Amino acid sequence: MRSLAVAIMVAVVGGCTVADTEWRGPLRQRVAGDPGLPACVDALAEIRLAVAEAGTGDAEAAPIRGFPYLRINRFLARVGEPLERMPLDGPAFEAWVARLRALDVVATRIELANLPEDDRLRLGLRLHRVTAEPVEVEALAESCGDRLRLHDLTDDNRRRRLLELARVPDHYSNLARIVGLYPLTSIPVSFGWDAWKDANFGGFQGPPASLPVEGTIVEWGPDTIARPLSPAEVAAIVEASRDPHFAIPEPNGRDLRSLIATFAPVWRVDVTGAHDRIGTPVWPASGGDAEIDTGRPAAFTRVGHAYFEGEILLQVSYAVWFPERPRESDLDILAGHLDGIVWRVTIGADGRPLVYDTMHPCGCYHLFFPVPPVRRRPIADDMVFDEIAEVPTPAPRLEEGQRMVLWLATRSHYLVGLSTIDDGETDSVRYAVADDNDLRSLPIPGGGRRSLFEADGLVAGTERMERFLLWPMGIASPGAMRQWGTHATAFVGRRHFDDPDLIEKAFVR
Repeated sequence: MRSLAVAIMVAVVGGCTVADTEWRGPLRQRVAGDPGLPACVDALAEIRLAVAEAGTGDAEAAPIRGFPYLRINRFLARVGEPLERMPLDGPAFEAWVARLRALDVVATRIELANLPEDDRLRLGLRLHRVTAEPVEVEALAESCGDRLRLHDLTDDNRRRRLLELARVPDHYSNLARIVGLYPLTSIPVSFGWDAWKDANFGGFQGPPASLPVEGTIVEWGPDTIARPLSPAEVAAIVEASRDPHFAIPEPNGRDLRSLIATFAPVWRVDVTGAHDRIGTPVWPASGGDAEIDTGRPAAFTRVGHAYFEGEILLQVSYAVWFPERPRESDLDILAGHLDGIVWRVTIGADGRPLVYDTMHPCGCYHLFFPVPPVRRRPIADDMVFDEIAEVPTPAPRLEEGQRMVLWLATRSHYLVGLSTIDDGETDSVRYAVADDNDLRSLPIPGGGRRSLFEADGLVAGTERMERFLLWPMGIASPGAMRQWGTHATAFVGRRHFDDPDLIEKAFVR
């Protein structure tokens, strides 16, 4: 009866659904001849079910259909494409699978850490019935996933099937676009985007110091005493960190901290109230939606990768959070709880910034700032309504020992200007440099942990009224804050912030 009950349920993991037949169907049949592995399948099915019932799924990486002990993101999907032309039993394929497995290990640990205590106790009882002995849940999940990977990928047919299925579904709903008459409704949305650009790009055409100020200018600078690295030092660190199979740059430890500190920007904000102060997302003791502790200013950082001119480049992102985007009128459809901005640096092979781009955590207002001689490609989409890689201005060249200054407007937190400053030239308020992954499991006052993000990747309580107008564009809850890996950044057309080919598609030098 227990197996039947589980078999008819759908486990929601990371915002995607994985039917239980992934576990109790073909996968269980494939491992039936190996003693102990059927129990592993049952145990992992129980873990996925507990995560689904508690709603603690993590959406950053997508489960792979048919291989539910692996997860995939857009970068690793791109890395896997050339493997179709290589030996499937070679070291490159094994290294790639190890990365997929690592994504699942991290996500599963987070999902289990966020389980409420009662759910964790019930899961322990379920697992005891499967294993007939006391278990440590995280260790069981990891060891069983590892065993399944080793057993399940023993032949070329299974490996080839994995390559076929290792894709990330995009974050646009074709059904919503069909029902919403997208070919028609996208036209006024495109005109609205053009009007927004006309209203907000003017500040980039003159010196930022001439921008109007409504309140008090406050600068937040990184809390570091280390000098920015020279381009040669950056290039040396990046090159030395490339892995032997795919040449992916992966600095860590002190080298990574130095790189993050080197490109950390200064945030220059026109402050008219608490809504404009940078802080740290926290769960309040009183319960309810997440809040921003402005007494703890921080930028949440992560490393990513992009393809450009046949090479994998390193990207460093910085995200800051504000308590809200306050309402400016009764008809303000963009206002709401929590706001923020993400700044990303794509580092060229010479150790210098190649392209900057930015968005808000809703995926909105995605803008690019190439560093000359990099320029935007002429693309056919300029002749239709699709959103293109929008370039308000080329980025100023960052000289050795300088930082980029990001000028943000009050209330909307729009980026309205760029400049550079010598490191240490101003007495800024200091912000801490934090790990963006910390937001996937935040402490709850009184005990327990909870992700800032729901299982679908959205941040609860950050819904905007614009969703009632923009749903035909196919994006879930337009305007709501969301998790890394789920940012669709074009209302008209299709574009994702974590697309590793994004820079290559849009820019040339």
